[in-house]
Amino acid sequence: MKKPTKKAFYEYMSLKMDTKYKEQEGYEILLDVILTAESSESSFMDLVELTLMNKTDRLIYRNQQACAGTEMTPKQVDEYLSIVEFGLEYVS
Repeated sequence: MKKPTKKAFYEYMSLKMDTKYKEQEGYEILLDVILTAESSESSFMDLVELTLMNKTDRLIYRNQQACAGTEMTPKQVDEYLSIVEFGLEYVS
């Protein structure tokens, strides 16, 4: 696994979220995303599909997460998908 630097990640997320981003938890999620994506082709494709969701699909995803016990705001969904998008760039 090629590990991204925190600096590069924080810069990317700051641009995507249009605010100063410095969340350590976000970086840990990024590392988990990379490990998951590298674990199998199907896991990689599942993550790719997440990044291709439209607004309606994001709402459905948010509802599915809530049913599974993880409440997320629309902004948190956008943040997570940005993390996934960035992480996929580091998958071999």
